[in-house]
Amino acid sequence: MERERYQPKHAKSNAKETKKSVDASIRQKTGKAGSHEKGSPRKPYTKKTSKKRKGFIAKWKHYNKRQKITVSVAALLLLIILLAVFFIWSKLNKVKTKDDAPMGEQQEEVDIGLMENADAHSLNGVLKSWETNKIKKMSDKSVKNILLIGLDPISGCTDTMMLISVNTKTKVITMASFYRDSYTYYESPKKSGFHKLNAVRAMSGDIGYTIKTIENDYKIEIDNYALVNYDSFKKVIDALGGVDVNVTAREAKFLNETWWDWELNGIEQPKPYVEGMNHLDGEMALIFCRIRKLDSDINRTERQRRVITGIMSSMKNANVTRLNNTLNAVLPYITTDMSKTEMVALAGNAVAGGWLKYEIRQTPVPTEKLCSAGWAGSQWIWICDYEAAAQELQTMLYGTTNIELKPDRTSALDFAS
Repeated sequence: MERERYQPKHAKSNAKETKKSVDASIRQKTGKAGSHEKGSPRKPYTKKTSKKRKGFIAKWKHYNKRQKITVSVAALLLLIILLAVFFIWSKLNKVKTKDDAPMGEQQEEVDIGLMENADAHSLNGVLKSWETNKIKKMSDKSVKNILLIGLDPISGCTDTMMLISVNTKTKVITMASFYRDSYTYYESPKKSGFHKLNAVRAMSGDIGYTIKTIENDYKIEIDNYALVNYDSFKKVIDALGGVDVNVTAREAKFLNETWWDWELNGIEQPKPYVEGMNHLDGEMALIFCRIRKLDSDINRTERQRRVITGIMSSMKNANVTRLNNTLNAVLPYITTDMSKTEMVALAGNAVAGGWLKYEIRQTPVPTEKLCSAGWAGSQWIWICDYEAAAQELQTMLYGTTNIELKPDRTSALDFAS
């Protein structure tokens, strides 16, 4: 073993000579000192960032045309996304949200003197029993329900209540208009009782109880709401350059004869309504939506859906500048329970999912066969079969229902005269 470790002195000497010979050979060929030679000059210090930059430039020079295009497009898309997020966020700062603006208080309470009696064998008893039962409200991840609310700033009543329901599975948008004169039971800490649906916000002092009442009547979950007033409605249409709406001969005649009855600001009628397609500015479109003495609430809600459809059509055809002007005009007049983050996510889903290309379906709620005209005290109302209407609306939005109508049930319509 000791013998194996033993090396003669001349062997070590030969190893040193070999190392010197190799180093000399490297110096002669490259002009640089060998890596093992003591006293070799050090390489100059170079910043790593500089080396990387040179490396990227070198790589870019060796990219083929397709690779250069791919990298350029990716960088451009990233820039566009960043600019879009910044743009949307700057616009959303104009909206009053639950993050930074509570709902305004009601200016004046509305009391229309409806009946307070609610025994089990009365219209009120049937309505209260349905409103307060424990049937589960339907919801689905593929269905987004947003309630659009038009507020009368003078009375505090919700003159327009329209559900925009987006079903990403069936690619259908349902626009469902709730009758303002629907007679219903509502509950709130401030006050509870029986009233027209449009008066619930005024009586309770909070839009949340209007939403809760609709959810209880139709057994659906409403995800979010957006509340606007008359000014915002006019401004969005004017910013879009007007809206195309089909007007019947009867509607045109009535509007031309009663302009001053419906005009709120003393503005002279810019042009007459005509039978057929009309290009309406904000003022003319608002008056078209507001009239109800011509026929009924059914026709009134249908006119509102006609105008909303026209607005959506105008938005599809608008350029970026016009859309920007529209957003600037309307957003300060909108109050919503969505945070800015939620609105960005919703807008992203709408663009990515192609919501503007979805089929649009429209319906009044309840449908005409499930409501009947009636009176509560001195007030004209709609008496509604909410049980059957809830089943119908659930099926329309979700394709299914959790409500079973019993043959021997007592319906609100049994009390209609």
